Amino acid sequence: MTVQDRREFLRQLAIATGGVVVLPMAVSCKGGVDTEEASVVEDPGVELVEPVMASVPLVLAAGWDPVAFNTARGSAGAIPESYMGKINAPDGVPKHLGKHLPYVPSVDSGLVPAGYLAIMWGDAEKGYAMHPQAPEGTENYPLGHWYNWIRVRKAVEGDAMETESEFTAWPGPAEGDTGLFVAEDGGDIAADGGRKTVYLVKLPEDVVAGDTVRIYGHCLYHGEYVDFVEI
Repeated sequence: MTVQDRREFLRQLAIATGGVVVLPMAVSCKGGVDTEEASVVEDPGVELVEPVMASVPLVLAAGWDPVAFNTARGSAGAIPESYMGKINAPDGVPKHLGKHLPYVPSVDSGLVPAGYLAIMWGDAEKGYAMHPQAPEGTENYPLGHWYNWIRVRKAVEGDAMETESEFTAWPGPAEGDTGLFVAEDGGDIAADGGRKTVYLVKLPEDVVAGDTVRIYGHCLYHGEYVDFVEI
């Protein structure tokens, strides 16, 4: 991580946490990428020790920049180093980083069961490439290529419920998965390289229409990404 990356990382952390810097204490591993519990340091100028990742923010703060935050957090370890080279290229935001940011698509309400939220990745209206999917055993992605877990939490300070939807196969879901797949147009989920795949994720019971939620997910090959969407 460069000095510039660290400064931007700290700036985004200060925005997300109300002027404090969050540093990891305990590390656990889930879905192939390390995540941390965090302590709070009251000095926003403190340097981060490599390699670390910040805890994800709880609320959508003024000035939140998902591109800057995810790029900096990716440089700190949330995204594989090999993929960061593509993200940091001149066309890296629309082709790679933006491709991994969540949005709520316009889909037929009949495709979304009660208690679920429809999520896609890479909003074409923002100029981002759409996220493709691939099954296990694909030449370029032998382990498959999709988001294998997605966590949803109401964007509020303090305690709140958080759900985790698991996707162990694509174009699954597999038996026991807590998330569901549909095609955006109700057709073939595998069409166009899986770019029409809609992820149906469980909503926490304390979320209602109009709420903003945090979406925190893990792409099998390309790491973790965080952003906020409105229900």
